[in-house]
Amino acid sequence: MSEPQSWVLTLEEADDGSGDLVLPLTDEIMESAGWKAGDTLEWIDTKGGAWILRKIDETPADTTE
Repeated sequence: MSEPQSWVLTLEEADDGSGDLVLPLTDEIMESAGWKAGDTLEWIDTKGGAWILRKIDETPADTTE
C-alpha cells in the first residue's frame, strides 16, 4: 500500500468579494488524490492544527442477505 499524499495549502479569498475563503485544489492534487468534480469529501480535524480531506465512498452497501 502506498503512502498517503499530503500537501500544505493556503486558503484564498473568494473572487466574489464575499470574504469567503476557498481551498485551491489544483488539477494535479485532484488527479493525485483520485478525486473528480462532484465527489463528496469529508473533513477530519486532527486536533493538531491540520485537517485530513478524504473522499467518501458513496457506493451503496450490498444489502443482499
